[in-house]
Amino acid sequence: MPTVSVIAHRGASAYAPEHSFEAYELALAMGASAIELDVRTIGGELVVQHDRTRARVAREPLPLHDVLARYGRATRYWIELKDPSAAGETALTRAIARHRLRDRVTIQAFDRSSLRRIGRLDRELPRVALLRESVPAARVRRRIALAGRGVRGVGPCVEAVDARVVEAARARGMSVQPYTVNDPAEMERLVRLGVDGIFTDVPDVLSDVVASVRPGSSGTSRWCGCRPPARAGGSACRTARTGGRSSRTP
Repeated sequence: MPTVSVIAHRGASAYAPEHSFEAYELALAMGASAIELDVRTIGGELVVQHDRTRARVAREPLPLHDVLARYGRATRYWIELKDPSAAGETALTRAIARHRLRDRVTIQAFDRSSLRRIGRLDRELPRVALLRESVPAARVRRRIALAGRGVRGVGPCVEAVDARVVEAARARGMSVQPYTVNDPAEMERLVRLGVDGIFTDVPDVLSDVVASVRPGSSGTSRWCGCRPPARAGGSACRTARTGGRSSRTP
């Protein structure tokens, strides 16, 4: 039976500072099957940082090399290049190859051109097309139909995912990984729909849901009325551009 991947969004970021070793260690201890990394080029080095500046987190970002060296093959990585460029994409594919992690990494991006360039650099790296939070389910299905060659999955906002979206992806042999989901009842809905993975700030909560719910099954939710930790927020995508703690984008 297929298992839904628990993808720790910036690590266990509801409990520890995002993109810190503390957040990654906690995510893995909570049962995450993968950690999500936002990668930028700063000062000629690939670092893990979501925002353009450090103003919100007020600390030095971790070098990508240090993260990959520390965890190696102990987990899987979902990497988004936040400032796509030919130079950054070349550096990223070389770093992945240098650490011998090509079979442990999935590259995701909103920028289709970036996905195409990465495909030309390394056709074996799985690529997933992220979809903006404002895209409704009908448009998600059209985007799936128009996905470029080599794109193996889509990452829509949770609110745009329904049974028809999952069916459309399956028909093209593509996976579905919604972002960012912290509400247990919504997690259960997605698991029952048969999505392949879910991005979450609370990997412990999602791990419990995945262990309790059979993909593709029906039934009454056992999670109604449950609430995620206060810092995590709910399942939402609308506040993505605020730059604050409420940001729900990958």
